[in-house]
Amino acid sequence: MPQIEPSVLTALMAAAKDAVSNAAAAFSLTAMDVGSSTTVEQQRDALVAALRRRPSEVLKAREEAREAPPIPPTTPTQLEIWSLYADHVDDPLLRGHLHHLLLDAGHGRRPDHVRGAASGYLDAAQLLLAAQDGHGLPRAARCLKRAGELSLKFKQHDVRERATKDALALAERLLASAEDEGGPLLVVLETLQTLDCDVADLAERAADLFARDVDVRLGFLDALRKDAGASRHTEIDAAVVHTLLDAADTADAGHRRLYLLTEAATQAQKRGLPDLRARAEMALQQTTPEWTSIRPEGTIPRTLIAGQQARVDAAEDLRTALWLTVQDIHPAMRAQAEAEADGALEGLLRIPRSRINPAGPVFVRPPVEANDDLAVAMQVRGLGLFGILTAIQLDRIHERFRPDEFEMTAALAHEAVLPEPRARTLARAFCYYWLEEFDAAACVALPQVEQILRELLRSRVPVVSVAWGPSPGGVDLLGKLLKSMPEAGYPADWSRALELLLVDPDRGMNLRNNILHGLADTPPKHHVALILQAALYLLSHAHGQRMAPDPTA
Repeated sequence: MPQIEPSVLTALMAAAKDAVSNAAAAFSLTAMDVGSSTTVEQQRDALVAALRRRPSEVLKAREEAREAPPIPPTTPTQLEIWSLYADHVDDPLLRGHLHHLLLDAGHGRRPDHVRGAASGYLDAAQLLLAAQDGHGLPRAARCLKRAGELSLKFKQHDVRERATKDALALAERLLASAEDEGGPLLVVLETLQTLDCDVADLAERAADLFARDVDVRLGFLDALRKDAGASRHTEIDAAVVHTLLDAADTADAGHRRLYLLTEAATQAQKRGLPDLRARAEMALQQTTPEWTSIRPEGTIPRTLIAGQQARVDAAEDLRTALWLTVQDIHPAMRAQAEAEADGALEGLLRIPRSRINPAGPVFVRPPVEANDDLAVAMQVRGLGLFGILTAIQLDRIHERFRPDEFEMTAALAHEAVLPEPRARTLARAFCYYWLEEFDAAACVALPQVEQILRELLRSRVPVVSVAWGPSPGGVDLLGKLLKSMPEAGYPADWSRALELLLVDPDRGMNLRNNILHGLADTPPKHHVALILQAALYLLSHAHGQRMAPDPTA
């Protein structure tokens, strides 16, 4: 039977004193000199392992339970050392922690460890509250939560009564002083609800008192709804959505505002509040997402940026470098459907909704609500990533080759698909792009994309219809040309990608129509890069070039 080593116990108490967390105590204990004997080092290492170990969650709501990461196995020697020290440490938080670990491991008598852990946490909460430092209040709230859950799960009625009494006292203290941001109070109210206490009055007061913190206020409103009568549910649901809308009104335009409005629309949809959902969607239509103008280096990992640039640096000439910007889009288009099955995105993408039109509050209703709305939205995001990658490579091409209009014309020209006069026009689009004249670059390039595609398809599928009866005949336009690509032997994924990019008015970027019809402001750089990439993709087929592999696949 091992014996407590005094040097280890002293070091353990010193490490735990004033430590802001068990991990910090473990770090301190590791650095302390406790002696060099095998027994001393073995006990110190076992206690360091205990401090670094997190006890299991006592209670989990079934709908919130997730598969926990595997817990490293404990050895019988470690368990004996934990049991040896559990009742001999003066620090109540450490005592509760050790008993909780032993309870998890099934070591010794379970009732002893339940009471040891719960009473340790309750004593620790009072000491932490008395300390009044910056970390004491949140840690005290978590200690009360663990003690309450242990008492409930293992039917320790006296401990449950004490936990309830202490939690109620702390809740009243926090409401009276408003000394924190509200997070610890929310933990306390959730603990009281776990202990079957009605916290409707406390939650309502807290929601009014901490209205400045939107996330905490939402937590209080959810707590209120659990204990309020059914007659108040609609009122509380409306308060939730109004909280999100009000926070969005004061948020800077960008990711935060977009998130709040998205969440407001989502919650309004879930809670059956169509008027508030419409208000949120109208506000969303007038919000330009920050990522439309985000700098590439702020979005793409540096290693990937370097990889894109290195590909251009390895090209032997300008034409080869241009073909290297055409990456295989197939994996991205397929990955989106897989991500949808995994439920990767929440929020607005899951709402049956009108299309968000960045040009203004104009509603365009899709004819039907498609089952693949989420997959398509993620495909559009994937296109945005390809645009940023292409922009990185186009910038590198300009840095390395500094091509003028004549050099670009020679690199792009193709006798059948893009003869020299049209190649010169497309070359001007690239030059405008490098001058950051994005409007001009897009307006010049888009007609050339359509013309290149028409010439590519001409020998494989009909692209001109003759007059027949009342129909005057004519030339197929871009939308129909894109739908004809699979029939002509081109990948269906690329056909769909170009359709989303250029002509889909309901769920895609619709760049051709928005730009050429004057329905959008100056397009962001990576959208114009996508248009130029579309031209290069089509030309690569004409020149018989193989697409570069996708570095993000």
